[in-house]
Amino acid sequence: MAKPVFAGFLAFLRGPHLAGNAARTYRWHVAYAVLDASAGGILLNAPLIAIKKFQAANWHLPLRELCAGLGMILTLYLGSRMANRPKMPYIVIPGVTAGICSLLMATATGSAFWFLTLLGIGALFEVTTRPAIAAVLRANYPVEHRGHATGEARKWSSLCFLLSSVASAAILHFASRYVETADGTALTGAVHRGLWWITERMAPLLMVLAGLLSLASFACFRQIHVDETSAQLQGVSRPNTAQSLRETFAILTHDHRYRRYLVGCFLDGFFQMLYFPLIWIFLSQDLGFGYVGCNALMHALPALAAFAATGWLGQLFDRTNPWIAWGGVRCLWGLDAILLAATPWLALAFPPALLLAPILGRLARGSVQGGWWILWWQIGVTFFAPVGGATSRYMGIMVFLNGLIRFSASAAGMALTALAVSPQTLLILGGAGVMVSGGYSFYHAAWDRRHRVPATIADFEQR
Repeated sequence: MAKPVFAGFLAFLRGPHLAGNAARTYRWHVAYAVLDASAGGILLNAPLIAIKKFQAANWHLPLRELCAGLGMILTLYLGSRMANRPKMPYIVIPGVTAGICSLLMATATGSAFWFLTLLGIGALFEVTTRPAIAAVLRANYPVEHRGHATGEARKWSSLCFLLSSVASAAILHFASRYVETADGTALTGAVHRGLWWITERMAPLLMVLAGLLSLASFACFRQIHVDETSAQLQGVSRPNTAQSLRETFAILTHDHRYRRYLVGCFLDGFFQMLYFPLIWIFLSQDLGFGYVGCNALMHALPALAAFAATGWLGQLFDRTNPWIAWGGVRCLWGLDAILLAATPWLALAFPPALLLAPILGRLARGSVQGGWWILWWQIGVTFFAPVGGATSRYMGIMVFLNGLIRFSASAAGMALTALAVSPQTLLILGGAGVMVSGGYSFYHAAWDRRHRVPATIADFEQR
């Protein structure tokens, strides 16, 4: 009994079987993902820092999402611009710029506006790297192991993001308590004065750490040797905005399979974003959870479930029709919102459901959130984009779509809440919408089967 369990544990840790440049890519990819997630975990606390230390106004808080949305819209051009050019500059230059923005946040501690604006500018540059990263991973990983490799990288980054966010939040909490209880002018001894100086400046120091981790992550990605052929690098020397946009719109005009895919992604993303900002309110006000309970349900449980499941899901995606993969992911994701919304009613008949239903919902969502991420951001478009430069064009459209979803769903959510629609109602509406997008995915899996479309990404690339 012990040997199979130990063998399963080793398999969980081992990762995909790769050779040559693919194995080297995997090592640097995991290093990049872990360092980037660690930086992201620290930066997750930036809005709270801005509120508690710099008295940020309510209108300051959406600055990051606004800037990230602008970056997503910009990728509609960049994805086509980089298609026939070396991809690494489109990763390293904006990535390093994002890391520098994090470092500069340490100097903006006198203004909540500039602190959060720098956070947003960093997010803008980071999001523009995603089409190029997807193209590099497609070029370097064999199609039979691409999902497994990206899933393993996401698995470890999920764990590091959780540990980093919790550790940095705990450090900030104890640092603020120490500063409140200790009098810096009355402390004696170099050790106590030094400790007080560090804790009083803990927020800027953490921003420096986040910036250094971000810079280190892109330094690791820079070590990847991209398998690009000369035939794929035939771009013109001068940028041509009109031509780049025409090439992008030609994809939407001629690729009917990809248009149907985008419709499903829009439904999924729109209904998710419709209720996502209100989960905090629902957990704290409607269900009565405190700080620890809300954070556990929002971050800890989903991240732990993602760590356990994402590597296996990536391996499964390598031999599964992406439509079917999306159907399963979306149905479980929507189930989370439905269970949360139903918790008050279930608790009336069965009081322990007040705790059990949210836990089951969050575990359902967490078990597929890593799979959702790698399908959306890294491997999903490879079921539609021809091998070569088209990958970044298709991925640029996906990033642009994400920006449209953020703006439209945020506006719709604000309008509905202004009309006094309750968070519970929006959870039901959003969860049902996400599950409908799952049914839409299953329908198109059946359509592909009837019309003899390649069943997996490997079949599509090898046809």
